[in-house]
Parts: sequence; structure tokens; C-alpha cells
Amino acid sequence: MAELTTEQLIYLLYASAYSEADTVTKGTVKSYLLSEWKGKAEKIYDALQTQGLIKQTSKGRFSVTKQGVEALVSNLAVTDYKFDSVKGPKVLNILLDCLRKAAETHPQDKSLKEITFDEFQEQFKELYFKERKQQSLKGVVAIRRREISQAFIEQHSISQQEFEKYFEMLRSKGEISVTEGGEDELIEWVE
Repeated sequence: MAELTTEQLIYLLYASAYSEADTVTKGTVKSYLLSEWKGKAEKIYDALQTQGLIKQTSKGRFSVTKQGVEALVSNLAVTDYKFDSVKGPKVLNILLDCLRKAAETHPQDKSLKEITFDEFQEQFKELYFKERKQQSLKGVVAIRRREISQAFIEQHSISQQEFEKYFEMLRSKGEISVTEGGEDELIEWVE
């Protein structure tokens, strides 16, 4: 599943919300974006189109694809974004909370596995050090919680709820340290 930046997620959300007859204009979506993102609207649009999450339907109009809807739902379920505009932030934040809870308590994938904490710890540590090695070859190491959690869940077919429970156990046992890092938390394995 496509991992979206916060700007891409909100752009896709607004495109879905303000579609009429399944299409929307770039201008409509841009008008609802935060002012600091309006200058990046075209780049966000291009990135979403490149990923196949939106498609142009006619001059100036586009629609959200089936893959776009799937990416929107999966990314909304794990986003930490908080709305702060006067355009109904309380309603939207409750919507996000409900989606997040629904994804945790009612997994859509019936083939989810259950693993023990010891298995989780071993597999998570393996994934962490694999990711750290790949990043260190590029020169900068920044293991982000959202990225590693999505990768782990996809690789091991466990629920978001089970991942969070075991992740918090790792944190409370002092196996990992978590620090704030911009839009996402950064993880470090304590050796």
C-alpha cells in the first residue's frame, strides 16, 4: 500500500470529500489546503498521479482511483495529523479516531496472524537492524515509527492493535527509545 506524506493524505482526503459526480477540480482541492501547502499543490497532485492514486478525467478535473481510496483509508487509519482549521476540525478528528479504531479492532484481512511477544521482539529487531543498515549505506539513519510499523505489519500479517501492544511493551522494557522527529517519531534500538 502506498505510504502518503501528510500533504498527500490531506489532498486525497479533500479530493474525495469535495468530488461531485466522482470528479473534482484542482482549484477546489487547492482552496481547502493549508496556506503553506497551496504553493506545493501541483507537486502533490503530480506525486499522487504518478502513484496511480488519482487520474485526470478531463481538462482541469480528476478523480480518485480505487487504489487512491484504498491508500486513503489505510493512511487515515495510522495518521497522527490533527485538523486545526475552522472547517469542522472536531468532526474530522473524530472521523480519524473512528477510522483508526476500526482498523485496529476490525482488521479487514482475515489472514492476520497472532505472534508471541518474543517472536515480535526478534522479528522487529531483525527488521530494525536491516533498515538501519540500508539507511547507513546512504549516510543518514532515521528509523521512523510509521514506516517501520507499516513494513512490519505487511511482512508479518499482524494487526495494527497487536503491533502497538508489543511496540509499547518494547518501549516500557527499555529495548527501544522513541523521540519526536518532525512529523513522525524516531526509533532507536537500545544496545
